Amino acid sequence: ANQELIDPEFLQVMENYAIGLEQQRNNNPAAWLRDMAQQLAAALGLSGDETTATANTPEDYLNFLMKVLQKVSDDPNPQLIYPFLAQNRDKLDENLIKILDNWVENTLSFFNARQAASIACAILDFGNLIQHFPLGNIAANLEIAIAGYKIALNIFTCPDFAQDWASTQNNLGNAYLDRIRGDKAENLEQAIAAHTEALKVRTFDAFPQDWAMTQNNLAAAYSERIRGDKAENLEQAISAYKEALKVYTFADFPQDWAMTRNNLATAYSERIRGNKAENLEYAIIAYQEVLKVYTFADFPKNWAMTQNNLANAYPNRIRGEKAENLEMAIASLNLSLEVYTRDSFPYEWARSQNNLGSAYKNRIKGDIAENLETAIFCYQEALKIRTFDAFPLDWATTQNNLGNAYSNRIRGNKAENIENAITCHQNALQIYTREAFPADWVKTQYNLANILRERFKLLGKLEDIQQAINAYKQAREIIETTEDKTLYFNYSYQLGKALFEGGYYTEAIEHLESCQQSYQKQKNISSLAPILLELARLYHRTGRLEQARLYFKDSLRLFRRLGDQDNVASVTSALGNLEIQIGKIPQACSHLKEAQEYYQQNNNTERLDEINHLLKILQSA
Repeated sequence: ANQELIDPEFLQVMENYAIGLEQQRNNNPAAWLRDMAQQLAAALGLSGDETTATANTPEDYLNFLMKVLQKVSDDPNPQLIYPFLAQNRDKLDENLIKILDNWVENTLSFFNARQAASIACAILDFGNLIQHFPLGNIAANLEIAIAGYKIALNIFTCPDFAQDWASTQNNLGNAYLDRIRGDKAENLEQAIAAHTEALKVRTFDAFPQDWAMTQNNLAAAYSERIRGDKAENLEQAISAYKEALKVYTFADFPQDWAMTRNNLATAYSERIRGNKAENLEYAIIAYQEVLKVYTFADFPKNWAMTQNNLANAYPNRIRGEKAENLEMAIASLNLSLEVYTRDSFPYEWARSQNNLGSAYKNRIKGDIAENLETAIFCYQEALKIRTFDAFPLDWATTQNNLGNAYSNRIRGNKAENIENAITCHQNALQIYTREAFPADWVKTQYNLANILRERFKLLGKLEDIQQAINAYKQAREIIETTEDKTLYFNYSYQLGKALFEGGYYTEAIEHLESCQQSYQKQKNISSLAPILLELARLYHRTGRLEQARLYFKDSLRLFRRLGDQDNVASVTSALGNLEIQIGKIPQACSHLKEAQEYYQQNNNTERLDEINHLLKILQSA
């Protein structure tokens, strides 16, 4: 009645126990069978009082495991196995791992090397199948796959099974790369280690295709690596992708070529070393070439992925017109959403929604207020899939992005927008901790500090500016260790401004003068000009009027060189006010009239009214 439950493994276990129990049988087969059943249960970790989080018993898990391994041994075709897995999703959890571990530990010694290798192959195939099984709990599926691969590695130990060992290492590396549970940084280290081990067997000369596959996988792990130097990690990734392309040529392996070329393009789009503009051009051209293989008709999912990647590269592009590059990004993302629907590809749909939100947030063409509303909507859509529990890192990224959109929002109540922005950045910091994700933590601290300063200006709460100052200082501690002087002094500049706003004038001057000296040495006038302006305002506020006037004039000279007319008008207005105070009326009139002309041309009625009021007072004096 239950022949499907009888398989070679079960029979082997029964035979071995039967030998040990032979003398106990006597003339009482019923007692012997009960005794054997009890010993089998104990050996397989199936004690009757064992508790489980599901309605399934340990025997249910074991029966499922025996069936699925037999099916995989017969034919590991996903079309045959996946329907069976779908019917047994309730057994795809950590309990199955325990049963698998116990079963292997307590029965493997009964098999010879050939039989053990056969079992290991079945476990390896099962792991590979469940790793890519799209239903059930994806995180649990990956844990089962990892457990299976580790078991297989313990069996494939002799040189006769070197290829199987290397294949298992490769699969284990991929599972760690995709793993949801555990520490992300550590998972990536495990992935790199496993792929590196696989390459000891999968050499270019002996197994060129397997070698290329593992090189591609190793590159993917280095691309995402958290530990180590980011620039060096990307160089390692680029090198490995290029190695893979020695085998994956367009002529011989067009699909593998397209996959690897796409990955290489992504690494170039993120590359730190080399010429930034050239790196991005290389990436964009490579993505466009990939679309020769990944067409909408033949490979719709890959086509959508490449469109999404193009959309990531265009906003960062240095060459070409910025506004047009952003339009290209938006167009590519909308194309990707023709395939990435919420029902069919929820994760990819959410990613495209997040990226579309960023493109609209930065968009130059169209109505700015409307663009920001669209960005907020897209981010909120993404968060319907990117939840804290399911995708914590993606959730944090989108929370941070949404916070930036609320910070810049034009419509709605300003106080509410500020509160929403603060909440979003604080949410992101639940995941982006200083220890686990220092770079993301620094950026989010910076964003939070900026919006806290806005709330301070609106409500005047001293704790807000103090929190902002602390956030800048803590972020600078991390940046200082990276030796990124440009970023360090940018944070110092913002810290100086925050100290100024909080009334800590002496400390503010110290920070800004330090930045000034650095940018003067670098001859970086685009960074130096705003610092000189901020120092001028500080000296003005603290009554050092002549020094303030010199700094205003220096900043004005640099803003004119930069062609920054908005800041030219701002400086001439401030300089005119200062010159009135020190009695230099003709110079004040000249500077105020220059500002007046600019604000008339740009229809800035608020600033224009201020300038007209001052000029009227001067003319009547």
